[in-house]
Amino acid sequence: MPFLASIFVFSFSLIGAIVPTFGLPGSVHDDVPPYPAPPGYVLPWIGGTTHTVTQGEETSLTHNGLSAYAFDFDLNYDIVVAARGGRVVMVRQDSTAGGCNASFADDANYVLIDHGDGTSGLYLHLAPAAVLVTPGQIVEQGQAIAVSGETGLTCSNDLKEPAPHLHFQVQRTDLGHYFTQSLPIAFDDIASGGGVPREGASYVSDNVGHGRPLIFALTPHHDPRVFDPVATPADPSLTEGDRNATPTPAGPPAAATESAVPTDAVTPTPEPSMTPRPTRTPTPRPTYTPTPTAVVSATPAPTDTPAPTDTPPPTNTPAATDTPAPTATPKLTATATAASPAATSTP
Repeated sequence: MPFLASIFVFSFSLIGAIVPTFGLPGSVHDDVPPYPAPPGYVLPWIGGTTHTVTQGEETSLTHNGLSAYAFDFDLNYDIVVAARGGRVVMVRQDSTAGGCNASFADDANYVLIDHGDGTSGLYLHLAPAAVLVTPGQIVEQGQAIAVSGETGLTCSNDLKEPAPHLHFQVQRTDLGHYFTQSLPIAFDDIASGGGVPREGASYVSDNVGHGRPLIFALTPHHDPRVFDPVATPADPSLTEGDRNATPTPAGPPAAATESAVPTDAVTPTPEPSMTPRPTRTPTPRPTYTPTPTAVVSATPAPTDTPAPTDTPPPTNTPAATDTPAPTATPKLTATATAASPAATSTP
């Protein structure tokens, strides 16, 4: 399975790389995409293809609390495209760990896109080394951003084995945290049910990207939905995402606006500093007292007074007969002791 997954990742990464060249869905045009992004969400896979909702919002499985308004789609190492444009602020793609166990909760690869209106889109469980965007980059709706996978806490419906899929949620923007409180949204390319994906239902994406004709007419759903998460987990240990994230606050979130956010409000941050990892206690560096230079180095003779010819070279004569010169052994021991912690402190 890992070998096949690697082949899928390589294949789709290659496709993602050539998509802009041929102007396929998800391609980038010559103009800079707008930021803040225009309102509206469309399904996060290539237009014209169909996928199924494997877990809806407000469930007792994992979509509760911070994830109450998340959706899981059955993307199995498929291209993921931006449901809405914005600025990429956080990325992780170095994880190769995943499974149906709470211990994998912090191991998911992801892309986080700030929409510029107080909300951000989180794309979770991505394949290793399969992210196609970088922090600071502005992307547009329909642009290819990654390949789906099964990193992090990924469970099949029977909770017995991992299951590749895409976890997508719109959440409050909180710089420095990749996983925050999810918010209720609707998709413009789902005409029924108020645009809210229903678990078990399949949908055709109309996310065709910039400058291409739509497959069918969109149904805008830009009115905010009520924020009132009530689902409780059947297994509290199965919590997706950042375990250090802020718990769900009481009451509705502050209303997001479409007003512009200064571009300097979003600081691209390298992935490692933004990914909570298990803390490690470094081995204390042992201390030692260096040998004084006055003892180590012999005092040179004055340059204007030549050394007597019958006097042996200074290197063969100790500085004082009652004080032996330091041997190389203490210096080598101190050096080795000082270097040892540096070598062992690397994770």
